[in-house]
Amino acid sequence: MYAAIWILISSLVIAGCAGTPPAEEEVDSSHAVTAPEPEQTSEPVVDEQQTTEPQSSQDKSTEEYTMGEEEYQETKKDLANLVQELNQIIANRNYQEWLDYLTKEYKDYYSDPEVLKEYSEAPLLQKYDIKLRSLKDYFNYVVVASRKDVRIDDIKPLSENKVRAYMNVNGEPIVVYTLEKVDSQWKITK
Repeated sequence: MYAAIWILISSLVIAGCAGTPPAEEEVDSSHAVTAPEPEQTSEPVVDEQQTTEPQSSQDKSTEEYTMGEEEYQETKKDLANLVQELNQIIANRNYQEWLDYLTKEYKDYYSDPEVLKEYSEAPLLQKYDIKLRSLKDYFNYVVVASRKDVRIDDIKPLSENKVRAYMNVNGEPIVVYTLEKVDSQWKITK
């Protein structure tokens, strides 16, 4: 029930932020935003940057990567276990431990003042006068609200060491993470 409400609200916010709905592209709900006290409100906000994931030339070339069935199942199982760990870390608001699961690229991107400024312009953040100033703010006001209860229903290999993980919500696959294997450990990447 909560997921259905979340999708409805997200769809309305997406349309409001983007002006027009995205054209048949995947929705990445990894950056939903709630008010300062998530326990008191459940209004997620999704910004236009994360509603669509434009395909770069790099993405197009990696989309052709395929895994064998055994590798696919093993990777999916490993990532499902990882997501359970992440859900617990995020639910406990353990920022320091969460950092260990991020690539440098992800940390750099979500620490960029211009990116944080764009996310701060989300309607709900503006409503509560929240200005994201750091990766820790991004974690507290965006990640905690949107990632503490996700699961992996499917994965799409992008390369030998990179996959996109999906959760089905009302029959629609929603991107929950893009993960990259770095030094034999899966990490969240951009």
